[in-house]
Amino acid sequence: MKVTNIKIIATLGPSSMNQSSISRMSEYGVDLFRINLSHTDADEFEPLYEKLKKWTSIEICPDTEGAQLRTKLLNIKGKNLQQNTELTIFGGNQLQEENQIGLNIDKPERLLIIGDVLTIDFDGAVVQVIELMKNSFRVRVLKSGYIQSNKGIGIDRVIDLPEFSSKDKKIFKVANKLNIKTIFLSFCSTENDIIKLRKHFDYEIKIIAKIENKLSLLNLDEICLASDGILIDRGDLSRDIQIEKIAFAQKYIINKAKENNTSVYVATNLMENMILQSQPTRAEINDIVSTINNGVDGLVLAAETAIGKYPVDSVRILSNVIYETEKNKDRKKIDYLFEKTSHRLNEPHGGKLINQYYDIDDLESFNDLPSIKIDQKLITDVIQICQGTYSPLTNFMNIEELKSVLDNYQLLDGLVWSLPIIFQIKKEKLNNLPSSGLVKLIDQNNNLIAVLDIYKIDYLEKVNDYLIKWFGTNDLSHPGISDFNNKGDYIISGKPYLLKNLGKIYCSPYELTPQKTRSIFHENGWHNIIGFHTRNVPHKGHEYIQKNALLKNNADALFISPVVGLKKKGDFSSNIIINCYRELIKDGIYEPYKAIIGAFNTYSRYCGPREAVFTAICRKNYGCSHFIIGRDHTGVGNYYNDNSSKKIIEDLDIGIELIKFDEVVYDNASEQYIEVAQNDKRKNTYNKISGSIVREKLLSNDYFPDYLISKKIGDLLNNSLNNDQDMII
Repeated sequence: MKVTNIKIIATLGPSSMNQSSISRMSEYGVDLFRINLSHTDADEFEPLYEKLKKWTSIEICPDTEGAQLRTKLLNIKGKNLQQNTELTIFGGNQLQEENQIGLNIDKPERLLIIGDVLTIDFDGAVVQVIELMKNSFRVRVLKSGYIQSNKGIGIDRVIDLPEFSSKDKKIFKVANKLNIKTIFLSFCSTENDIIKLRKHFDYEIKIIAKIENKLSLLNLDEICLASDGILIDRGDLSRDIQIEKIAFAQKYIINKAKENNTSVYVATNLMENMILQSQPTRAEINDIVSTINNGVDGLVLAAETAIGKYPVDSVRILSNVIYETEKNKDRKKIDYLFEKTSHRLNEPHGGKLINQYYDIDDLESFNDLPSIKIDQKLITDVIQICQGTYSPLTNFMNIEELKSVLDNYQLLDGLVWSLPIIFQIKKEKLNNLPSSGLVKLIDQNNNLIAVLDIYKIDYLEKVNDYLIKWFGTNDLSHPGISDFNNKGDYIISGKPYLLKNLGKIYCSPYELTPQKTRSIFHENGWHNIIGFHTRNVPHKGHEYIQKNALLKNNADALFISPVVGLKKKGDFSSNIIINCYRELIKDGIYEPYKAIIGAFNTYSRYCGPREAVFTAICRKNYGCSHFIIGRDHTGVGNYYNDNSSKKIIEDLDIGIELIKFDEVVYDNASEQYIEVAQNDKRKNTYNKISGSIVREKLLSNDYFPDYLISKKIGDLLNNSLNNDQDMII
């Protein structure tokens, strides 16, 4: 999804010429893919173009070789030239020995004159012509440097070169056939170059003229008027312009483009550091921001995406810098600088991540406040409201909000929400509480956890209508209804504020807040993140679902989110679930995709479909773009149809893409894992897979079949059981 006005042009090359990289770069906001014809054989162009079109819908554009001298080395990668040495350079077809240096043209003696100074590559050697011979010439080295094949050569005077190479002309014919819409014209010197290029096509094409030599600067106005856009190639331009003056040349060209109402793009050295390193330098970021603020219409990645080690990350970081620059030109508050933001991550539910804390050292200031002793479930809700997991909720709901959620699946402002979050209290506990204002929230050991700003206290009528809508049943033996009925007949609506550092006593190992997960996702460059909610150790059915979700959604990572709050008797303990997933990740089960564990401190409400929606919204707040919904997601007993969770989610727009799976079984006939619907007729041919089966076999000391659970997980479970570790609640 494109969210900025500045275009990104990415050059394809060995590092990025694969489906995965091109798909990911497309997702990160590339507007045009560029093929450099200087590094592409004419016969390779058409099959290459056809292959790329299968991988991306982004426009693919050739960049001509143009009128430029280039080096040729026969069989060696490069050569060091030492100052004050002399050597012979040959015409292109005369190279015989592997250490010889040549030009890309024949009969160079017709083009050069004695005294010409040649600059090879941007920071390579500088040589002077001292003798002309048949199809060769002699030079002396004025500046030492390392030179390689197919590198541009600058000359200290204007020379007459053809507008297009023979390779360019061959590819123009192919481009006509392929109906290519945009061409980058290298070393454009006059408007005539543009006019001549248009004559090679039977239809209107868009021409981006590259400004990279002295003549293009001298004829800049006419080039701007004749072209559809210009591209400042700072690398080649630095052969004709002293490097200390490149910034001023760039500013001059941009201003000329604006005067002529011509689009202008900038290339070369945007993030040169990322050819080898995973991050750009601070100076490179500053250069990009300054270039954008100068008024360019687009930026071009060259070596970074063509031969660099981090082509996808280069596009991602450039996209982020563009977004931050455009969004924050007028931002003045310093708080913004401390926020971890990424426009590629799924935004929090409602658009804002809630963050409610009291950062106070003097706890004695709360001594005189009345207090409420709360259980672990309420402590969990306080923590998750305050740290933003329940965003956009800032408070415990009142009766009006409760009814809106139960009747309409939405908050009072119309935002989708499925689950009541209420603070139930018994009548006798209200005696010492104010009807509004601050109260202390303390745990069963009298630890101060948070303060609550009370808005209102309502009587909670426990009627069948609530139960049916909330839990899908009015059966008093339903665990959610039982819990609801055992709590008080009043609800407090109010806004909690967590006391920093005090709530941490209830944090579990491997738990992450939404702010932390978003920062981690951003630092890793992830934006397609699959959320997975679990209360069980991983079995082969889970692995099947997770791997398929990663593959089918071109995901960056799996966010494994085991529940670590209060559990019901018979559930696997949080530690054993986390240890099993640690083992899977360590074993590389998800490769080439990444996986990270982020424990979710919550408890089961046993609300079936409503809870499925709620858990999806929470993962959206963590930053997930996708969420896996299984056959009996958050189900309990036989209260809910196998597909009820999937059905309700189809009817609600919660802003996260749901990945829906049927029951996964092992089919004996095909010896494969398959998904089966509830009414599937083949039950006699397959083996069921579930956490309950794993638990039963573990407790009965029965062996784990290969189709049920991986050997390493089976060994871990058995070893833990034998060592009397607390595995099951």
